Formats: sequence, structure tokens, C-alpha cells
Amino acid sequence: MSCSCHGKSGTSVVRTSPFDQCSVCAKKHVVKAWNLWNEFTYTDDNRDFISGQLRLAVDHLMYDHRDAALLARDLAVLIESNRDHEIGDGWTELLSKVREAFNADHPDAAERLKQLENQRETT
Repeated sequence: MSCSCHGKSGTSVVRTSPFDQCSVCAKKHVVKAWNLWNEFTYTDDNRDFISGQLRLAVDHLMYDHRDAALLARDLAVLIESNRDHEIGDGWTELLSKVREAFNADHPDAAERLKQLENQRETT
């Protein structure tokens, strides 16, 4: 399901494209892939779904956040070719880059998270 609060503006739209640059969509795809990776990495169907989600994230990142898009693409290639031993910190790096992109595009969300963390510390 695509998001309807598209791009940095957060403007609600009726129709979206896989190539719309949206860190919200990209984060959704990367987090879904990462969760699946931590479930059943050993089945072909699951691995295909994981790499597919990563490639969808690439589409949403490739113009506005190229460095994150390249990390997602490289990780997809490693997973598709069953070269898990080469992944190293790939997931950590990608998640960090996608979060950075999301926070840069949506500083209000990052600020709300800080407030929640502060509330938790004071209670």
C-alpha cells in the first residue's frame, strides 16, 4: 500500500508513483525487508520478497537520497546472490541512512520522537 502523504511536503495525494521520491515509503520498504530478514532468511520466496522490498526503496530514494539508494541496491544484490557472508554491517548502515533521510525530510517527526524519549526519561 502506498502512502498518501507524499514527499517532504506531506501533501495528501490521490495517486502515487513507484518513482516518487518519498523517504516515508522508502523507510516502510526497508523496515519491512529488515523484519523479514530477521524471520526466515533461508527460503527463496522470502529472500525474493526481501530483495524486492529493497529495490522498491531504491526507487523512492534514487534522486533525493542517492547514497541510501545505493546501499539498498547493493544489499539487494548480495541477498539475491546468496552472499550473506558479505553483508557485514549492511543492514545497520542502510537503516541508519534511511532514518537520516526520513528525519531530514520530516524534522517535525524527529522532534516528536525526542519529546517522547524525554517524557520516558522523566517518568
